Amino acid sequence: MEKQKLFGEFSHKSLEEWNEKIVADLKGKDYNNLIWESLENINIAPVYNRESIEDLKGETTHNHSDWEIEQALNKPTNKKVIACLNGGASALLLKHITAQDIPSILEDVLIQHIQTSFKSDEIENTLDAFIALIENRNLDKDSIKGSLHYDPLMDGLKQGTLASDLWTQVDSIQKKVNSLSQYKSISIQGQEYHNAGASATQELAFTLAQISEYFANNKNLKADKAQVSLGVSTNYFFEIAKFRAMRILWSQILKAYKKEDSTLDLRAETGLRTSTIYDSHVNMLRTTSQCMSAALGGANTIQVSSFNSAYKKEDDFAQRMARNTSLILKEESYFNKVSDPSAGSYYIESLTNELAKNAWKIFQEIESQGGWIEAVKANTIQDFIEQNALLQEDNFDKGNTHLLGTNLYPNQEEEMSSKMEKSAQKDIVQGTDFKALNTKRLSTQMELERLAKEGNHA
Repeated sequence: MEKQKLFGEFSHKSLEEWNEKIVADLKGKDYNNLIWESLENINIAPVYNRESIEDLKGETTHNHSDWEIEQALNKPTNKKVIACLNGGASALLLKHITAQDIPSILEDVLIQHIQTSFKSDEIENTLDAFIALIENRNLDKDSIKGSLHYDPLMDGLKQGTLASDLWTQVDSIQKKVNSLSQYKSISIQGQEYHNAGASATQELAFTLAQISEYFANNKNLKADKAQVSLGVSTNYFFEIAKFRAMRILWSQILKAYKKEDSTLDLRAETGLRTSTIYDSHVNMLRTTSQCMSAALGGANTIQVSSFNSAYKKEDDFAQRMARNTSLILKEESYFNKVSDPSAGSYYIESLTNELAKNAWKIFQEIESQGGWIEAVKANTIQDFIEQNALLQEDNFDKGNTHLLGTNLYPNQEEEMSSKMEKSAQKDIVQGTDFKALNTKRLSTQMELERLAKEGNHA
């Protein structure tokens, strides 16, 4: 008996035929009402098929399927570090630790089998202490993985001024990290754009402009020494496409600078923009969606934020829930078993292409102004983000953008003032040489008003 192709009895339908069927089913209603324009200025059609991506190659954007589960710890103890590793973390981001404390914090930690990253105000001293620890343990330097969360351009943007010895320090750190072949000397913190209110397109474009600035000013910076970190919003399909688009843009920038072909080390951090204080357990639903987007989009490392991070300091239960999000997606949902599963999805392929094209266009505009630094000094990048943030906030205030439990089905009986361990609003940095980039959650103003009614003046 001759084998028949699966679905062979169904005839292929063209895009025109699909649209004709939609028009017929609308029974006189306007077809154009089904086309909506996203905040990324991309028109979304009601149907996609092979014809929608016939001009695209349709290749996979990444060949891995697994990711590292990162746990960020602020001034951690050795006991805390080991507990997190035993609880499922495979990557550590150690923040605000002193160089002299590194040996005690990492005691009995098998750093040759995990990723160990650092964020510090004294990053060079931290690096020196870490290399000394590796040498004292007689470890193979080629086995050490992780990154310095060192991004002096973003640090300058957050402070409103750039360090005078910026490039001298970048070069010094680069030379030291070269002894660790798998370790990253720079981690471009693109999630900061997202947390300030940038669109996905803007986040991609400004991150790309930063990469360009580093390559242009440090000729010795190798592509395999850079990590790119992006935030993740709750716009599920767009976020998958954003991570895929970043790899395409990375390839483009490497060609432009004639750098050696190097697979991008892409890190994801669930966004603070949509994190809420009220009904905070809903944040676990949001971060699950965000983690799924990052995993399907091809992130190499994912940090899921604690659900109560908007109002509470480090919390063991919340950190465990954050790690478990990745563990469940891996061990129960098998998200780590298929490489680039959205490759071939007509909708996501189309979104990937549109985001990449739009981001490249903005990137070229920045380059025409002299690059990232000049655009920052002229407040061009900050103004772009500020305008988009205001649009996001307007949509939130009008109820066009929903945050469940906050502006949609809020529990008006819930009181949070007694649980606040942090201020609901961060201090605004003005900047001395140019506008500083400030993080702001979407629901901050609404929550401040509710807290005030409780008698809290946060």
